[in-house]
Amino acid sequence: MIRAVLFDLDDTLYGDFSTCDRLGLQAAGQYAAAHAGIPAARAEEAMRRGRLMLHEACPDEPESHDRTLFAKWGLEWLGVNPLPYACGMHAAYWEAVLGAMQRREGVLELLTALHTGGIPVGVCTNMMADIQMQKLCRLQLSEVCGLLITSEEAGRDKPHAPIFHLAVKRLGVPAQDTLMVGDNFNHDVRGALGAGLQAMWLNVRGDPLPVAGTPAYVATSFPDAAQQILQLCGLSGTRQE
Repeated sequence: MIRAVLFDLDDTLYGDFSTCDRLGLQAAGQYAAAHAGIPAARAEEAMRRGRLMLHEACPDEPESHDRTLFAKWGLEWLGVNPLPYACGMHAAYWEAVLGAMQRREGVLELLTALHTGGIPVGVCTNMMADIQMQKLCRLQLSEVCGLLITSEEAGRDKPHAPIFHLAVKRLGVPAQDTLMVGDNFNHDVRGALGAGLQAMWLNVRGDPLPVAGTPAYVATSFPDAAQQILQLCGLSGTRQE
């Protein structure tokens, strides 16, 4: 029986992040156009270039998600002084993302049922802690999401083991009794299994299993995941309003 549940955040508790990211980059480009006189499309391209350069320089490091650094490195690539503009591009990006997020069907009900049923819950996510806190508040999940464990705190992104080890330590439940639920097969499933947790792949796109024989649960929608999770936690009779 599962005694604790960890959830990824982006593309798991809400979706889809690719749309949110596109809108965020557009907003950052528009900010740069209004304040720095850079064509919006050119500024957006620069921020994308900054992302690629940062990911190459800091693979699997939490700072590789910092949109201020995306903007800083991108503006420097353009030959523009980033100091007056990078923070504003960061703020514009995230405000657009936060405004576009849509909580997945059944998320609030499941987290509430787990909380009421005495099952420890956490959100285990790559990214900076302050941004993920803002997302959970905007999604109206801050009172039921349990613990928030970010790669910024662990020092390494998923799929590396430190974030999973930190999560189970803070939950106070052995790894083998903890279920990690997420959309990213490599980060959330293979990473969790490698750290000794159980795992569930939220495969909303119906993709084939990347690695045959992987000992993981698979759900095709969040309501499907919720039903399986309640059963695994011994709460299958719980009524979800």
